[in-house]
Amino acid sequence: EALHQVRIEAMSADAVIGCDAVVCSSPKASAHYRPGTQVVLNLAEMPTGDLVLNRDADLRIDTRRAAVAAVVGADALDAFDAGKLAEALMGDAVYANVILLGFAWQRGLVPVGLEALARAIELNGVAPAQNMRAFACGRVMAAAPEHLHPPEQAREETLAELIARRAAFLADYQNAAYAERFKARLAPLGDLPETVQADAARSLFKLMAYKDEYEVARLHRDPAFRARLAADFEGDFRIRYHLAPPVLSRKTDGRGRPQKREFGPWMGLVFGLLARGKRLRGSWADPFGYHPDRRLERALIPWFEEVLAEVPALWRAGAEDSLREVLAAPMDIRGYGPVKEAAAAAVRARVAAILSELA
Repeated sequence: EALHQVRIEAMSADAVIGCDAVVCSSPKASAHYRPGTQVVLNLAEMPTGDLVLNRDADLRIDTRRAAVAAVVGADALDAFDAGKLAEALMGDAVYANVILLGFAWQRGLVPVGLEALARAIELNGVAPAQNMRAFACGRVMAAAPEHLHPPEQAREETLAELIARRAAFLADYQNAAYAERFKARLAPLGDLPETVQADAARSLFKLMAYKDEYEVARLHRDPAFRARLAADFEGDFRIRYHLAPPVLSRKTDGRGRPQKREFGPWMGLVFGLLARGKRLRGSWADPFGYHPDRRLERALIPWFEEVLAEVPALWRAGAEDSLREVLAAPMDIRGYGPVKEAAAAAVRARVAAILSELA
């Protein structure tokens, strides 16, 4: 019903839809603003080069919002986190930009008719129904946000369900024995609070399910992935892959990472063969296992398993707060290459210091 409200008909000749707060507040962009410029700004933090090099970089979104408001005027700025709104309403942040477009259109900032926009979304051919719904959500956000009601949240899974779901994933990832190893390492923690056991399960799973070449291939060959492509794209489409195989990627890009190359649809057949080779993972015959990243990932698993073995006794001794930090520490191991190496070294040093102090 909120969409029946009349849209502002006076189209603005000076308006900005800021899908990225960092870009929108940059000197190059800000040079084009003036008092009264209508700005619809997304407050979501978008990945930047800073986040690649520094995983915990602060993009200072509030400061950027204030800077834009200082130029155009507070009354000319509408700002909200479109990413979170898209996740809440659509289940995926990918619809954030379409929500922003719907918001701007409802405010009279887009000089295009509704039928033309709907036709453009339809002709684009990528999830047209979902994109039209996202566009409508943006309109409601502008006209009557009190009418927006996120879908009911799913029931939070129990500890048993959390462990079972991750064990099932690990069975597909490697094999049943690998899944049993996961459950066996968690079993001695059975007397601890469930929230603590859940932290341990999440951290151990993160380390055991590292994304290597076999896992990338398995996910690409997953029937669910193929079904989603078929649902999102119509007609005779072709898939092209952009990859950086260690053997073939000698050059680096502007951020120092291996430079990706484009591969045609035939790579899908290679993925099929590679996915079946997961049984080689971690063995002497694993051709990818000698890469520094893979050696690091394999080494982190027994390291954390040894940490888990010490936890029950230390917990009974009353070191709850420190052990909670220890069990959550592996979640800070993120990134690739040197970034991940540095993070792993920092986490292992921090955990060692805590355990040493407790001992």
